[in-house]
Amino acid sequence: MSKESKFLSGFVTLIGRPNAGKSTLMNALLGQKVAIVTPHPQTTRTHLLGIYHAQPTLDHPAGQIVFIDTPGVHKGRTALNREMMRSVREGLEGRDLALLLVDVTRKFGDEDAFALDLVKSAARAESKGAEEGAPTRVPTFLVLNKVDRLQDKRALLPIIDLYRQRYEFDEILPISAIAGEGLPELLRTIFRYLPEGPEYFPAGQVTDQPELFKISEVIREKAMALTREEVPHTLAVQVEKLERGPKLTAISAVLYCERSGQKAILIGHRGEMIRQIGTKSREELEATLGSKVFLELHVLVREEWRENPRFLADLDWRKEVDF
Repeated sequence: MSKESKFLSGFVTLIGRPNAGKSTLMNALLGQKVAIVTPHPQTTRTHLLGIYHAQPTLDHPAGQIVFIDTPGVHKGRTALNREMMRSVREGLEGRDLALLLVDVTRKFGDEDAFALDLVKSAARAESKGAEEGAPTRVPTFLVLNKVDRLQDKRALLPIIDLYRQRYEFDEILPISAIAGEGLPELLRTIFRYLPEGPEYFPAGQVTDQPELFKISEVIREKAMALTREEVPHTLAVQVEKLERGPKLTAISAVLYCERSGQKAILIGHRGEMIRQIGTKSREELEATLGSKVFLELHVLVREEWRENPRFLADLDWRKEVDF
């Protein structure tokens, strides 16, 4: 088969500690916003797909990369934390390639070690499967992110050495997701490792997220960015109404928190905070949806919702999606 007639495709999982830049990287590679990004850890709460469509070039034939953005690796105690880690492990299953993202501005810590252990565990499972006739170990790249913040790139050398001592990576690539540095080389290298395969998603589709979930994530992002203390970690958003008209889209959503004090912060003095959240959410939603938006927001207290399996199940949009 000629290079021009081949089609390369595969699933590429992004894994790393909170705030390593996984969502920023996926958005940068896709050229558009698919995952919300905030300065707060654990912004991503479930694995999300971002679909990169490639035309044939001198470096590779046509192809499709399905990126899997996973929650930041951490050891939390709540049911929500456990569900997030289940989502990380699920994201590592059935992948064709894994990217372990490292924030080079932070010292190696427990969360980095935990992320590396997950990669090792997946590799051990694959080695065991290989003995039973399954495919061999899935390639794993070490992706060193935020290199634009280093005054001296020689600071990367001890980081590379530290990780090389702990795992045999197939490739080690320095990048800056936010500055775009190293991203073309990252894509070229990914394509070198992808197998021939089908077009998993039609041209033009960039994510698996339904519209209601995307709307709720925009609102959650704005609320997380504007609030402080424990509020971002205890915040959930559900869209209760979405009505599209010829000139106006009407949306009603509820912001859930766990304490009355958190509700007071979200509403703000004389409603100033909730108005700011609404304004910033509406601006992005109008650009995304392509119409004027009427946005109605409510704040409700739902005590200990992060420990409530039924409520967590209600937040899971995948149960309503037919794959």
